[in-house]
Parts: sequence; C-alpha cells; structure tokens
Amino acid sequence: MCGRFTLTEKNAGFVAGQLGLDPDELSDVSYTPRWNIAPMQPFWVVTADQEARRVQPATWGLVNRFEASRREGSKHINARAESLASRRAYREAFASTRCVIPTDGFFEWMVKGKQRLPTWFHRPDRRVFGFAGLYTSARLPGEAEPTTTFTIVTTLPNATVATVHDRMPAILADDSAIDEWLYPKQTPQALQRLLVPAPEGYLQAMAVSTRVNSVANDDPACLDPAPPRPGQGALLL
Repeated sequence: MCGRFTLTEKNAGFVAGQLGLDPDELSDVSYTPRWNIAPMQPFWVVTADQEARRVQPATWGLVNRFEASRREGSKHINARAESLASRRAYREAFASTRCVIPTDGFFEWMVKGKQRLPTWFHRPDRRVFGFAGLYTSARLPGEAEPTTTFTIVTTLPNATVATVHDRMPAILADDSAIDEWLYPKQTPQALQRLLVPAPEGYLQAMAVSTRVNSVANDDPACLDPAPPRPGQGALLL
C-alpha cells in the first residue's frame, strides 16, 4: 500500500514542467512543498481537459456519491490494480475519471518489535514523477457542495520496494505513460498494461527519521537519514 508520500520540490515552475502543466495552474492550489502527505488531507491531482492537463484540488481518500459518510475515504486511500474494474468503489472512476498524483517519493514501514521504521522511496535524481490515481467529485446528503477526492492505485512491488513491502504505487514512469493513463477513451486492457511495478533502478530506498510517523510533522526533518539499522547498514539501495 501507500500510506504517505512527498512532493518536496520548492520550485513550482519546475514541478509544472515535469508534469506537463502550465505553471499558472499551480497558482490555483497555492503550491507548497510537502514532506509528509497523509490520508484525509487536502492535496491536488492532475486531470485531462481535452488535450491539456489541469490541476484539481482534491482530498486523499476516495469518497463516492453512494457512500454513507466522508469517513469512507479513509478506507479508500489505495486501490489495487487487479480489481479496479470489478470493485464498486473504483470501477466508475477507473472507466472515466483517472488522474495523476504528483510526487517525488513515498514511505513504507518495517516493524521491529514496537518500532515502525520508515523508508523513503524516491528517484535517484529526486525528480518529480506521477502515481496512477482515480478521482471523483461527490456531494453527500446534507452537504452544500461536492468535494473532490482521490485514491492511489497500487500494484506488485519491484525488487527495491519488496525489501520493505509487498505492494507499491503504480508509477507512470514517463510522459507517454501519463498521456495514456489520462486519455479518456483508453481501453481497460491498455490501462492495465500501465499498472506494473516500476522498472528496476527507477527508485532508490533510504531509511529516514521516525519523525515521519506522526502526521503532525510535515517538514524537511522528516527526510533526515536514519541511523544504520541492524543487518541493513544505511539502507541506500
């Protein structure tokens, strides 16, 4: 699964360029770097509008129009690639409202006794990339306006991530993959071909501070390197 992620680049124009966006788009979401993005927090996603890419403010945790409450979003922070077309929570968004979640890394945890030890997975060059995602806008009973929410699609891990976890986010590794994922008329078969483990060498793993364990912390210190862990050295793969 993916329970936290980052977007630490300070230069909004650079982020826009990496995602094929008009830089003015990021002014709509008051762009700011993030070091510990957590479920049920507001963020933003990239969607398609004709041939252009647009920014859409959205909260992490997919909530459909048929849900009983917004609390359901906490159950839908990740969507397994294998069941997107069959599960009620995801099949409509998979068919018509796909998105890209901008990021430069994500966290997974190992448990040692009572300790939760985080690892940050990122590109060796620390450039921005995108997760495959789904989004929807829904107004539940009693609400005045619809709210947009999203989920991150997950797949099997590559060898780097498998050292820590048995799932990983589905990464759209280049601009062509992003275009294919966002193309409104794409076939389910073509979409599924995108939802595979990231190529070997695409990601690097780094053991980081347990400061990231608390959602209250969202600052550069979350990525401070951790002391060497028994049997792992500094965990830099």
